[in-house]
Amino acid sequence: GWFSVAGFSFQPVEMAKIGLILMVAYIVSRFGRRFDRPLFFFGTGIVTLLLIGLVMLQPDLGSAFLLGAIWFGMIWAVGARRLYLGGFVILMLLLSVAAWFFFLQDYQKDRVANFINPGRDPLVSGYNIAQSTIAIGAGQLFGRGLGFGSQSQLRFLPEAQTDFIFSVIGEELGLAGVLVMLVLFGVLFWRFLLIIKKSNDDFVATAATGILILFFVQLFTNVGANLGLLPITGVTLPFVSYGGSSLVINLLLVGILESMIVKNY
Repeated sequence: GWFSVAGFSFQPVEMAKIGLILMVAYIVSRFGRRFDRPLFFFGTGIVTLLLIGLVMLQPDLGSAFLLGAIWFGMIWAVGARRLYLGGFVILMLLLSVAAWFFFLQDYQKDRVANFINPGRDPLVSGYNIAQSTIAIGAGQLFGRGLGFGSQSQLRFLPEAQTDFIFSVIGEELGLAGVLVMLVLFGVLFWRFLLIIKKSNDDFVATAATGILILFFVQLFTNVGANLGLLPITGVTLPFVSYGGSSLVINLLLVGILESMIVKNY
């Protein structure tokens, strides 16, 4: 889960995200656009499943989901056969059922149960999502003011600086602040799409696709969990949530892409 070296700690799964994106991009650039071949699908899939298996042993369901989403989104974007993609979805559904009985921890099962029934246990296992929705609702249109959110400042809202930072923004800056943040993410994603569209290098375009998928899925998952629309998985909000290794890796991914663009153009 965490490595500590010379007083600095970091999550190795963050490096796995970079490795997976660059690995798939490299294979795509060397495969001669024959993405319908079984070797492409199963070769990249087996490596991804190995990474997911190691992450699940931590256990870290949120990061495992992100790795799977990166791989699936990238191979779908380059045009892998729909038959294989459909088979993968069915396999994931079967593995999810097996994971419920054999791999998921009790607290992870509680998160899923609370998502299905939000009022199931509002004072214990459902406390986080209950406080999150209260905070977002209290912000209304323009919020209570930066630093004046009662839910976050009085510590009713747990993990306010990481998992539930979106709720803090919603409470203190309101709907207006949330919309500004989403517009900024939209600009970032639009720039990624321009890079993908204009690039004449398969490696650059595929790597940009993987980075876009990672940031979008993180945003979608974090916001959805804060609003109670998705189960809580511990996925952070890119560039917004407090965190050393995740922030450094996100910035590194953008830097890698910028370097590719400079070389490509």
